[in-house]
Amino acid sequence: MKKVISLVLSCAVGLACLLSGCGNKTNSTGSKTIKVGLLYSLSGVTSVSEKQLYDGTKLAIDEINENGGIHGRKIQTVFADYASDPARAADKARKLILDEKVTAIIGTCSSSARKAVKPVVEANHSLLVYPQSYEGQEESKNIVYVGCIPNQQAEVFVQWLLKNTGKKFFLIGCDFVYPQVENKLAKEYLAKGGGSVVGEEYVPYGSTDFSSVLNKIKISSPDVIYTTLTGDSNVAFYKQYSAYGLKATIASLTTNETVLKAIGKDASKNSYICVDYFKNVQNAANQKFVKAYTEKIKDGTEPSYAVMGGYNSGLFLGEAMKKAKDPENTQQVIDAFNGLTVDSPSGKISIDGSNHHASLYCRIGKVDNNGEINVIYQSKNTIAPKP
Repeated sequence: MKKVISLVLSCAVGLACLLSGCGNKTNSTGSKTIKVGLLYSLSGVTSVSEKQLYDGTKLAIDEINENGGIHGRKIQTVFADYASDPARAADKARKLILDEKVTAIIGTCSSSARKAVKPVVEANHSLLVYPQSYEGQEESKNIVYVGCIPNQQAEVFVQWLLKNTGKKFFLIGCDFVYPQVENKLAKEYLAKGGGSVVGEEYVPYGSTDFSSVLNKIKISSPDVIYTTLTGDSNVAFYKQYSAYGLKATIASLTTNETVLKAIGKDASKNSYICVDYFKNVQNAANQKFVKAYTEKIKDGTEPSYAVMGGYNSGLFLGEAMKKAKDPENTQQVIDAFNGLTVDSPSGKISIDGSNHHASLYCRIGKVDNNGEINVIYQSKNTIAPKP
């Protein structure tokens, strides 16, 4: 009888070990994959921009998995669509952390969505890798910021424009946090550089009628139209500005290769764009990346700084997980970001351990008569972030 009981207990323990992963050296929970949340809007008003962030992130994670994963373990992505609603972003983040048990989240796009998620990741000791360029003015131990901030982009751009295009600026943007803060900083940069603001306008996100704004631009006679318009508003403004026949130079922080295709070469030629990445950056890693993007993403879009923000976020997280002793221990992964460097298609870039922002290159491109971007300025080195 004792032998039978012993055998039954032995079998029960063996079954329990099988179900829970006892003896499996992959990790303490028996999981063979590492869960990462992807929190993007593939529906709603910001979906066009966020699709590019999502595609870049997925490309990076797929490449990591194809190349052996994290010490032989693959990253399993858990996607949540917050439909361009910041409140929903916070709720989805909470579910990814508490229900799905993700080690980290990559995602959000707008500052309002990021700010909604920030207290959630902080309260739950989790990690958000934020891929988008933004206005700065923020730091968190639970967020790694991978996109450009003003001292790496706008400050350089305004100084360059003052030297090369003119002193009188008309500022225009959509009516939300990013354009408002960027334009506030632009006014400071202009004041230091001897420039002036002759007009400033904000339109609701998605606006496509710029007739009244164009009249104001005509009256104020600027040298530069400094724009932080996004989405459909960006495309509509370029087209209407061109049709109106005004001659001031358009300079944008938010236009990219995909947007240029929608604008058309006639309306976009001779405009300027300042970001950290263009698809024609000359290095072997970028040539490989552009080829992979073209082969895998067949939706008519182009590799852009938005795609690269998502891609770099995936690269950084993958390297941090490899560096951590336990890639499922969120705090170890956060610590591993400090000083972390990756060889990106945009160049060799790193995370500043003092503020969790990326050191990035700054590039200025001029759109030619064929609608292509020619890089006319590139910082010699990466620019340290000053959020």
